[in-house]
Amino acid sequence: MIKKVLQGMLIGVGAILPGVSGGMIAAAFNIYSKLIEALDKVTKTPIKAVLSIWEYILGILLGVLVGFLVIAYVFYLIPIPSTLLFIGLILGGIPEIYKLAEEKTRKFKPIIMFSLTFILMISFTIFAPYLAQTDTSNTNFVLWIVVGVLLAVSLIVPGLSGTMLMLIIGYYGPLILLGKTLIEAVFTINVELFMNNIFSLVFVVIGIVLAFILLGKVFNYVLKKAPKLFYQLILGIIVASPINIIFSLNDDLRQSETPVHIFDFSNQWYMWLIGLLCIPIGIYLARLFSKEEKYETKEN
Repeated sequence: MIKKVLQGMLIGVGAILPGVSGGMIAAAFNIYSKLIEALDKVTKTPIKAVLSIWEYILGILLGVLVGFLVIAYVFYLIPIPSTLLFIGLILGGIPEIYKLAEEKTRKFKPIIMFSLTFILMISFTIFAPYLAQTDTSNTNFVLWIVVGVLLAVSLIVPGLSGTMLMLIIGYYGPLILLGKTLIEAVFTINVELFMNNIFSLVFVVIGIVLAFILLGKVFNYVLKKAPKLFYQLILGIIVASPINIIFSLNDDLRQSETPVHIFDFSNQWYMWLIGLLCIPIGIYLARLFSKEEKYETKEN
């Protein structure tokens, strides 16, 4: 149980961190198909579906909460080590994804599918800064629903970072501020502040639920009909993701209140050194979780 909650927490935190995808963390831990299958069954047998993954759900909720706190108070103090730790978690899952994507008869098809998503991810990284929108003065409830959908996308679609999409449309900062404000309102028992912001959170949750129901069914159908193709595409996304995440982080930090340039190695060398040491830790944790997941699957 504790292991599943921890996995869920890492997925939840991954959904909040800039450039990282919670779905990609789930794929790295080899539990993605289990979560998608449960989401697909929510409309048919909701209680049974939720009970089958309740440990992961609890972990994800805790992870999102921790993510808001980490982003608001810790992440921007050590952004490079934090990000490289999650990159290690993602890289540690590559062997399992490769096995799921491998085809022994058709050698060229996996390479083509892998190359397709790899190139798309790199292209998105290159052109994303030119699409960025910074004016969020007209935020309304419809846009909060969109933010909820993007947050769900980060949890469901491996490699597609909802936070990166929110950075592009300019709503990542407002989301973090919303979470921080609500947490502070709860801890300080500020009812007025809580009531002024809770309705925005309600519409974010509506967006998350709508996306979960729709995307859960779509991805479960794809996993059943073309699992090899699905994981070949995912493999390309995962291999490209370190580049994507690092450049997304750089774009985010340059737009913060106190701009930071992570590629300024003369000032950031020690952060990179600590971060590079965090990568093998992340890989080790991912391999550990993946091995335990396979053992549990065999036992069941």
